[in-house]
Amino acid sequence: MTDIDGNEVNVGDTVTVLAIRDNIQKSLAADEKPHVMAMLGNSYEIDEFVNDGTQVSLTICIQEPQGCMFCGLYLFPHEFRLVSKSP
Repeated sequence: MTDIDGNEVNVGDTVTVLAIRDNIQKSLAADEKPHVMAMLGNSYEIDEFVNDGTQVSLTICIQEPQGCMFCGLYLFPHEFRLVSKSP
């Protein structure tokens, strides 16, 4: 898979979130939305390839008083940019 610039990406590589689709924004739970939207413009490691290798999966853990809340995104290549390759 490649990023918006055609750079090859792999699991463990770090990418910047460039866009979050409107349909994702509209479907987010109220407690999830601010955390997921805060991913825009920030960088995360690719966890895995999903949906037959058409998207990357990114996950974050937010520490809340009741524990760790996991949020994540599935992004298409035009929605992220490679920042660095994993060692």
